[in-house]
Amino acid sequence: MRVLRGLDQITDKKPCAVTIGTFDGVHLGHRKIISRLMEAAAQNGLCTTMVTFYPHPRLIVRGGTQPVKLLTSQQEKLELLEKTGLDQALIIPFDESFSKMKYDSFIRDILVERLDAKQVVVGYDHSFGKDREGNFERLQKLSGKFGFSTEKVEPFKLGDEIVSSSRIRELLKQGRVDTAAEFLGRRYALCGSVVYGAKRGRTLNFPTANLKLDYENKLLPENGVYAVDVIHDKNKYKGMLNIGFKPTFETGHAFTIEVHILEFDRNIYGDQLHIKFKKRLRSEKKFDSKEALMAQLEIDKQLSLKL
Repeated sequence: MRVLRGLDQITDKKPCAVTIGTFDGVHLGHRKIISRLMEAAAQNGLCTTMVTFYPHPRLIVRGGTQPVKLLTSQQEKLELLEKTGLDQALIIPFDESFSKMKYDSFIRDILVERLDAKQVVVGYDHSFGKDREGNFERLQKLSGKFGFSTEKVEPFKLGDEIVSSSRIRELLKQGRVDTAAEFLGRRYALCGSVVYGAKRGRTLNFPTANLKLDYENKLLPENGVYAVDVIHDKNKYKGMLNIGFKPTFETGHAFTIEVHILEFDRNIYGDQLHIKFKKRLRSEKKFDSKEALMAQLEIDKQLSLKL
């Protein structure tokens, strides 16, 4: 997949089928849109192009007044899109100036003049342009003028629920990582580097690797203990991960993400870990003694080994 980081990198315009959106999470609903895009392109001899934005528009239009946590970093999103078989992804730098571009200018100046769009495929609820005034109906009205066809893809559902990025965020905030995985079509993941911590886990016979996230706007699941897979140096291990404040040790507001890698004994400070969430085992709890905590950690370990 060719990655164009800005409009100035469009050097060889080809007739294409285009989709537009942030595609945070690249979940099953997004994949339905991409699949339809690729079918349409194949039928009409077009290249496939995704137009997306960086940073996420919400980070700009909210002006930093409300925290925005996302399912994927830009790098994660591109790696997931690469696997779909798209020909190219155009990443438009999203800033305050771009946020003021009207929808008809976006269609004319970018989709038509810069990309030579012959077909535009969007999701059922997609909107774009200044104040999100560009919707499917307005896209259709301009399609005849500019010579492209349009198609709206209906929502992808699991049971009675529509798969969406917002719904997946809700599930993660509830700790329902197993259900979120069904909506994503894969396990939810995060990446980080191993940093020095209090080394208290060693005194419990459960040494942990403290993680510093690679992407500060990454959405974390609800605080608690999770069974996870840990990828280190291309090898996969089972693990148990804690997100939260370790109330037994009264660490106050010292928030940590730490993982105990099962059947693993190596010094990995500074190394990268890739964490994949399998199931939430329990919420955080303040134990009456170190021994009570150790007993619970052993239970967590046995549960993690079975998953």
